[in-house]
Order: sequence, then C-alpha cells, then structure tokens
Amino acid sequence: MKSLRQRWFERFIQGALTKPGWLLALFVLLGLGGALLASRLEFRGSFVELLPAGAREVQDLTRVSQKAGGDGYLVLRARGALPETLRTYAQELQGQLEKLPQVRYVEHHFDVGFFLKNGLLLQPAEQLDALRTDLEARIRYEQRQLNPFYVELVKTPEPLTFEEISRKYLPESPVREDLTSVDGTEVYLFIKPAGTAADLGFARQFVDEAKAVAARVAQRYPGVVVDSTGNFQSRIEEDSVMRRDLANAGLLSALLAVGLILLATRRISALAVVGMPVMVGVLLTFAFAQLVIGHLNVVTGFLVAILIGLGIEYGVHLAMRYWEERRRHDVREALSEAVRGTFSGALTSAVTNASAFLVLLLAQFQAFQQFGLLAGMGVMLAVLAAYGLGPALLSIAERIRPFRAPSSAGASPASAPHSNTQERMGPRWPTSVVAGLALAVLAFAGFSVFMAPRLGFETDMRKLKGDSPSSRLDDHITAQLGTPLNPAILLVDDLEQARTVRQIISDVQARHGADSVFLRSASLVDLIPTDVERRQQALSRLQTLMAGLPEELLAEPRVKSFQDMMGAQPYGLEQLPIEARRRFEALDGKGMFLLLFPSVSNYDTRDLHRWAAQLDEVVVGAREKGIDLSVLDSNRIASRIFALVRGDGPFILGAAAVVVFLAIFASLRSLKRALLVAGPLFLGMVCLAGGMYLFDVQLNFINAVVLPNLLAIAVDNSVHLYHRYEEEGPGSLGHVVRHTGLAAVVATLSNAAGYGALLVASHQGLRSIGQIALLGVVCTFLGTTVFFPALLALLERWKARRQEGAGEGAVVRSLDIGAEREPASQPVERRSA
Repeated sequence: MKSLRQRWFERFIQGALTKPGWLLALFVLLGLGGALLASRLEFRGSFVELLPAGAREVQDLTRVSQKAGGDGYLVLRARGALPETLRTYAQELQGQLEKLPQVRYVEHHFDVGFFLKNGLLLQPAEQLDALRTDLEARIRYEQRQLNPFYVELVKTPEPLTFEEISRKYLPESPVREDLTSVDGTEVYLFIKPAGTAADLGFARQFVDEAKAVAARVAQRYPGVVVDSTGNFQSRIEEDSVMRRDLANAGLLSALLAVGLILLATRRISALAVVGMPVMVGVLLTFAFAQLVIGHLNVVTGFLVAILIGLGIEYGVHLAMRYWEERRRHDVREALSEAVRGTFSGALTSAVTNASAFLVLLLAQFQAFQQFGLLAGMGVMLAVLAAYGLGPALLSIAERIRPFRAPSSAGASPASAPHSNTQERMGPRWPTSVVAGLALAVLAFAGFSVFMAPRLGFETDMRKLKGDSPSSRLDDHITAQLGTPLNPAILLVDDLEQARTVRQIISDVQARHGADSVFLRSASLVDLIPTDVERRQQALSRLQTLMAGLPEELLAEPRVKSFQDMMGAQPYGLEQLPIEARRRFEALDGKGMFLLLFPSVSNYDTRDLHRWAAQLDEVVVGAREKGIDLSVLDSNRIASRIFALVRGDGPFILGAAAVVVFLAIFASLRSLKRALLVAGPLFLGMVCLAGGMYLFDVQLNFINAVVLPNLLAIAVDNSVHLYHRYEEEGPGSLGHVVRHTGLAAVVATLSNAAGYGALLVASHQGLRSIGQIALLGVVCTFLGTTVFFPALLALLERWKARRQEGAGEGAVVRSLDIGAEREPASQPVERRSA
C-alpha cells in the first residue's frame, strides 16, 4: 500500500505533466507580487544602519543630530582666480547659500578683530603676571632711552620689544579670519545643513541646490571653479558607487550564469528551467526583506548575486539529471527519477545552507543578523521554487521541443538498461593518480594551516571605501587647514558642564601622554572669559604701568594697540560674534557642544579603536560627575562595528560548522557517513587560508560575513555526490562523477560567478567580498569535488582488496554500515526521496 508521501509525490508529478500551465501561472503571480513588494525596498549604505537602533552610539547620534541640525558639513572649494576675487566670490556665495531653507549657516569669514581686542581677557592670570614683568622691563628701557643724561656703563641685553611681547602673550584667534589654503589660491566654505547625511533624500536635494547656487554665482566671476567634499558629498558618492556596483554585479552574475547553463546543457530551454525559479526565489526573498526589515544595507545588498548562484545550483542538478534519465525513460518516468534522485540531496543541502545562514542570527552585529535571516529564507525559497516550478517547465519544454535521444543509443530509451559495468565505472584512473590528487589537496591544507597565523585583518577604512574625488579633496583641505573636517560633537547642557568636560578631556590626555589621540577641543568655554574680577585687576595694573610712558611714546601705534587691549571690558555669550557662537549652540537653544578633534587617522581601525576607547573614558568620566554626555561621531560607530565583527567572527564560523555537520548527520543518520561527507568540506575551508595568503587577500568587517556562507555553499557538492553514489552503489563512481560531478562543477561555477561578479565593483569593500568568496569557492571545490571522490575511490579499492584477500569474493559492497548492495553489474533499484 502506498504511503501518503508516495501518493503526494505521484500527484505532484501528474500535475506537472498534465497541468504545467497552472503551476507556471501560480509562480508567475507569486513572482509579480514579490516584484511589487521588492520595488519598495530601499538601500541604505550608511554604516549607522549596521547597528541596532537601540545601540548607545545610534541613540547619541540621533539625539545630537537633532540638536545640532546635522552630522557634518558640505564643504565647497573655490579656485581658479586671484585671491581677492575668490574672497569676494566666497562672501557673495555665503550670503546666497544662507538663504536656502536647508542651510543653518555657512562658515567662511570670522570677526578675528573681536578676539584680538579681547585677547588678554582670555589669558590665564599667571600669563598676565608674566606679561607685566616683561612690560616693566620694556618700559624702563624706553624711559632710559629717552633720558639724554643716561649712560649705560654695563651692557645689558635689550628686553623684548612691544611687538615681541604681543607675539608672546596675545593668544592666537580661536578661528582663522578666512578659511583658505596656505597660499590663498583656494577658499573654502563650510555649509552646515539642517538635516543628516543618513537621510539620503535630504542629502541629495541639499547638495544639488547648494552646488547649483555656487555655479550660478560663479558665472559672474570668470575662471572660478567649484568642487565639493565633506560628510554629505562623501555619503552620496559612496551610495552611488555601491548602488552601481551592486546593479552591475547582479547583471554580470546573471549573464555569467546564462553562459554557464548554455555551455553545460547546450539547451535554450535550460535557461527557463533553471532561470525562472531563480528569478521567482530572488523576488520572493526581497519581498520578504521589505516586509520584515524594509531596507538593504552594505552587507545585505549583495544578496542578489549570491542568491542567483545558489538558486541556479538546484535547477542545474534537477535539469541535468532529467536529461540524463530521459535517454532511458519516457517523460513521466524520467521526471519522477530526476525529482526522486535529486530532491533528497537538494533538500539536505538547502536545509544545511539555511541553517548555516541562520546561525548569523546569533551574532551581535545587526547586519550579520539581517544577512543570515534573508539568506536563509532565500535558500529555502530557491529550492522550493526550483522543485515547484522546475518539473512544470521541463514538461512544457517537452511539449515545445521533445527530447531526442542519441541515435547511437542502440536501444529505445524505455528499454535501455539503466547502467552497465562499463558505463557505471567509466575510465578507471590508476590508484597512484587518485592518491596523488588526494595527497596534493592534503598538502595544500597543511600549507594553509602553517600560513594561517600570518593572515591579517584589514584595518584601513580607506581601502574598504575606495578612492574618490571627495575623499582626496577631504585629505587636501585637512592638510591645508591643519584640522580634520568632521570632529566628534559632544552635547552638554550649559557652560559649567562644558568646563567640566573640557577638564575631563585634559585629564584623559594627560593620562595617556604620548598615546593620546586627542588633538584639541573647542567650545564656548574657550571664547568666554572666566575669573573676570582677577583679570580686570591685572589689566588695571597694566594700564597704570603703561600710563607712566611719555606722551610721544604712547602715541605710537605699537604702544597704542596695547592700551586698547588693556581696556577690554568683560563680555558674555550675547556679545560673541554670531559666526563664532552658532557652531557651539543647539538649534533649540537648550544645550551646547564641544568639538573634539582627533590627532590620528580616521581610516586605520587600530587608531579608531584607541580613539573610541579614549572617547568612552571621557563619557564615563562625565557620567561620574552627573553629566549625561551624548556623542555624535561616525568614527566611534565604525569602531563599534569592528569590535562586533571581531567578537562575532570566530563564534559564528564555529557555530556554522557545527550546524552544517549536524544537518548532514540528521540527513544521513550515520556518524560515519556524516564525517565522510563533512570532512572534505572542512578540509576545503582550511585550504582557504593558503589561498588568501597566496593572493594577498585579507579579512575585513564587510567580507567576514562570507566565511560561514562558504560552508553552506560548498556542502552542496559533497551532499549531491554522496547521495548519487549511495543510489548507484559501489563501482559507480566514474558514472557519478561524470554526471553529478559535472552538475556540481556547473553549480560551483555558478556560485563563483555570483560572487566573482563583485570583482568588477569600484567599492573596495564589495570587491573584497568577491575576492574572498571566489577563493573560498575554489578551495572548497578542491575538498568536496576533488578530494572527496578521490577518497571514495581509495576507500572502495581498499575495501575490495581486503575482501578479496579474505576470500569473500570480488563483489564490492557499499560503504554504508550494514547495507547490502547488488553486484555492480546488475541494475540497481532506485531509492525514493
């Protein structure tokens, strides 16, 4: 009596044969629905999207951005004309830009005279005492020089002149009068927007309008050329590059897959049989992404290329097995045998793949979690689409163009024996050659183990983001101004908290000494005088001292400027020039900012780690004093991402290996067979270290997600090979390798095409994914499709010799524990899935 499973299977095959159009229509509707949902899916390339919304760094960024009105600047550079013309152009452009609703303010020119006039009020009292000593010496010298009866009997050094005293004691202005290059041939305008760079819609509109205004004003200044950089411009450029790269990689992956299918099958119908299920699976996966997550990020964005490679694999095995069976059977029997013979292996590999991907849900890094969820779902949808739609497409293909068996078959397809000894065994390679192949793979694995400790982790962010006009201009302006363009922004409530935090920053600097990564800080504390009464007393004494000079000396400009500074009156926030005050004040008037500039590169992750750690010390110190300090800093977020990736990597890779092995064990229900199938897979993963060393490929926080994926992808070959070998029986290895092995090669090449398409990416991070994945696919192929069949052949020959030596006959038995097989020369009864 037939089981429920057998009856369901027969009904499905019958439906695929009699009503293939209905199945096709159903999947087309599913694909169209998926396409409609997937069309709403947006891409977010910001690294902020890689962290959960509840992360402290993200919460700080949101809070400070709302107060500051943005998380960086758009920086315009004007050049190509005389310095006077450039300054005039910049002044006019500043006024026009500040009329835009998206612009808070523009920094270009500052009232330096205000700070020079009030400079002595900002000096420490100790400096004023030292100033008085030097002034007294100079005044005595001047008085002696004016005395006609004075004769210098002993030569003494001349005291500092008034000009030298000015240079020694008057502080430099906290801002430059004009933001220009060192030689004055370039002027810079720092535009502060009212939105964030993470909002790409706002960023594009803001940047486009600002550039349009700059170009319109430049028409009245012949020769003036304007370009741009800053957080907003860099964000837009990187997003555009990544979108273009992902689209190109997806298209190239599809084209390569088409070429591989045609080359392997030489059938146009194979494109539909293999390609349509892949398309449906990908669309449904991204529809799922839209419903569950709502967007893609820099890690999940390359799933298209991966899912194409994975999805093709199931269709390739099904189609190639069908056409192999069709040489011997009619359509119904061939379709039944193809589905029965491949579905078990496909389901095992799909479950194994999905399990390995879903292990990423255990990661702390949100981007890994999202990738694992989408990839796991994508794999299951791919196998369901391949076996739900594939048989119907094969049936339709038979109606359009019936299969033609080779004329040399010698027998009708229905009556031809399934196999004979020659066909099943194929050309028998010498044992020495087979052993040589196995030993070569083992030797390379040994080399990989030796070289693994020498592999590094890419720490240079510039190598991941890639070079761009914006990044080059950013470096140039930073060198010209001597300060980074995007400092960390620390939010406090008032001036008193700002003073406390500034002292904490100084303490952290002192504690780390030469290892400190803080260049300097800036805040309203630096612009507002403190201890005013003591300073006024010191200035009053200086005025009295200056009053003792003769009238003719007091009238000289070099002395008069000192008198003006000594008459400076105390001032508060309201008296500060607006262009110096607004960068430190919150939009809503509640709170103020400190700017903290790093002294190290923004691209080296080792420096970023030190920066983030010392910044955290400031945050902890502030909270110990009751200050709820919030920090807006993209470098801190980047450091957090690196820490999560480093922490997740080994655990996720180990967990994926365990899950893959357990999935194989559950499918084969034998520890011995599970070890036999999984061992070559892990051997191939070991070989990856050697490949990375030879081709100088390093891990980074973007491509690290590929490692557990390689386990999932590579297991398919060994699973399909072993299932077919079990089905055919001992002595069939040549036949299995020739047919299922060929399908495995095509599947491997399709996976390689999916990842390898990323090699054309301009974005270095995406390209690194292609590099390590391509190496991984090749190395795991060595283990699963070269070493594994060689191992099976050696075990089979060893067992045959042992049985012959024991007088047990020449019949070679199965590797399966306790399983009895029929002689290799007899037809083998097929196992159902």
